[in-house]
Amino acid sequence: MTAQDVEFGWFIPTYGDGSSVNGRIEDMVPPSNELFARVANAAEQAGFEYVLVPVATACWEAWISTAMLIPQTSSIDMLVAARPGVIAPTVMAKMISTFDQLSGGRVRINLIAGGGELESRADGVYLDHDQRYEYMDETVTLMKKCWAEKRPFDFEGQHLKVENAEVRPKPFQDPHPPFYIGGVSPAAVDVGTRHADVYLFWSNTYEQIAADIASVAEVAEQHGRADKLRFGLRSHVLVRETAEEARSDVVRLVAEAGEKAKERRATTMGAQSQADGRMREVAAAAAENDYWLSDTLWAGITTVRHGAGVTIVGSAEEVQETIQTYIDLGISSFCLSGYPHDDEATRFGEMVMPAFR
Repeated sequence: MTAQDVEFGWFIPTYGDGSSVNGRIEDMVPPSNELFARVANAAEQAGFEYVLVPVATACWEAWISTAMLIPQTSSIDMLVAARPGVIAPTVMAKMISTFDQLSGGRVRINLIAGGGELESRADGVYLDHDQRYEYMDETVTLMKKCWAEKRPFDFEGQHLKVENAEVRPKPFQDPHPPFYIGGVSPAAVDVGTRHADVYLFWSNTYEQIAADIASVAEVAEQHGRADKLRFGLRSHVLVRETAEEARSDVVRLVAEAGEKAKERRATTMGAQSQADGRMREVAAAAAENDYWLSDTLWAGITTVRHGAGVTIVGSAEEVQETIQTYIDLGISSFCLSGYPHDDEATRFGEMVMPAFR
């Protein structure tokens, strides 16, 4: 795999931003169009090719937020969450293809099953874990049919039924925008290997990522899609002039979080996902080593927030070497984030990106 085969994405903190995780309220920048645009433009100027927007109660709505960013940026794509069951599949297909046309092909689709039953029920979706992935499978199948069919059609599955479905416009990208997905459960792997273009893993040890790639690749082979599926890594990153400065600064990210933040993290709705459970196990196993998985991988963020919790830490050379090791394992898409998000994107663009361009 060459540097030209590797893509980099960044993250828009639609819940607000700051120099630490769950730090003092007075130090946080509240969510706003100005904040989102500043981060997106910093990422674009740094050389990132797409931005991911999160989906959670604290976050501003992803589709509206990213639609606002299109005219405020020039080329960077929007990786927007699609949560089956929340929006009717035909409506979602129309939203995606309209976004794709109006932006000139600057949308990608992140398939999200939800953090758990509590989160889903808050949005009126009363499906258990595996049922949500069954619904996702039918949703993506139906959306693809909406984009491919030139005449009205009927569709009936276990969860979905439509009559005389017709979606206009058709997507700008051929045959449709790319799908991204993450997850470690068998249900997630099955749906992801059927439909996704990029399978994202939350950053972990090299050994675990290698095992995850092998496991997902085996299922993709069974579905006849081994040559169509790429692998990605969702990770935090912190790069500094020296390794010592980086290791010192990364610990400060959670230094002010306090016990209340850790308690909220343990009870938050997103903590119900199996991938999130794995992150908690990773942090617990590394606790005796101050959450260091290796010299450049730190799991401390997992103690105060759900989702991806491992940070790639070090000097420019160390971060480059760590990323290259993941590339050698088979990772070709890096979806990164750092605090504050505009500053860290700029640092990464100046100190790390040139090695991969």
